[in-house]
Amino acid sequence: MCSWKAIWVGYLLEVYLIWYIVMKYVVGHQNPDTDSYAAAIVTAWYLNEINEDQWHAGAVFLGDPNGETRFLLEKVWLTPTKPIQELPEWSHLVLVDHNEASQSIPNREKYVIDMVIDHHKVADFSTSAALSMRLEPVACTCTILAEMMLENVVVPPVGIAELMIGAIISDTLFWRSPTTTQRDRNAVARLNEITRIDDLEMYSIDMFDAKSDLSWLTPEQIIRYDYKTFDLHGNTMWIWVFETTNSQKLFDIKEDLIDAIHDVKEKDWIKQLLFCVVDIIQKKNIAFAVSESEVEIVQWAFAASVEDGIADLWERVSRKKTIVPPIDEWFSNN
Repeated sequence: MCSWKAIWVGYLLEVYLIWYIVMKYVVGHQNPDTDSYAAAIVTAWYLNEINEDQWHAGAVFLGDPNGETRFLLEKVWLTPTKPIQELPEWSHLVLVDHNEASQSIPNREKYVIDMVIDHHKVADFSTSAALSMRLEPVACTCTILAEMMLENVVVPPVGIAELMIGAIISDTLFWRSPTTTQRDRNAVARLNEITRIDDLEMYSIDMFDAKSDLSWLTPEQIIRYDYKTFDLHGNTMWIWVFETTNSQKLFDIKEDLIDAIHDVKEKDWIKQLLFCVVDIIQKKNIAFAVSESEVEIVQWAFAASVEDGIADLWERVSRKKTIVPPIDEWFSNN
């Protein structure tokens, strides 16, 4: 026999869940790298830890994890989840590792942005209501999260701490990137008191080797491996980066990569695309510029010569700090 009391309890519980527990989706940028993927997981855990009686946070992703990220997820016994491209209208979002609309979830204006945690410049960003923003000039979003935990006396479990260490190692190229700050180093040192990773140098090499594995990638997948779209003075520029410990493998298939770049530009209606191969060990960037406009941009922005579609950009290994700013300046002057 049906219990009316049980029905009323269920109804009241449903109302409580709808009105008092707000679901917040934590989301990184499209085509997520290790920091974007890890930061979404870590942020969701952290927000639930400090606000468990008010609402629930869950991580969602706008793409599949790359080889390096998969390596890190396996280390902490996590399984990748299926990517999403949309959420219910008016969903509440927490953005991590980005703020630009071109890098975010499609049709972002349909959602309510409650918080941003990021380490990039602010661009084309506005909301209809106040929100929490934490933006810091460090190399990695997970460095910011580690500092937030320290400030609020929250101690992460081993798995969460290891995710943050991996993300910081990735974004700093294990201290090789010019974006590296002392705060990034301090964060890893504190987190490693929890994880007790014996050899961080070897750990980083294993991560970068996983990132460099081309065996499961077609030339087009290599081109699409890690890209971001930038709106620079009204012009859209796609800047794609492939970080590797063995750049020679890529140049062995140079012609295939150039063909793939042309195919991707045609498929996606891309006017200007710069594909950079960053050798992590040698701290060197070799860029592919395959159209006249791309050659012009590279020659002006980096004072670099282009031969057979290839340009040596020397130690410009940071998209955020040493690749995008000169290109942005070119667009502002042309």
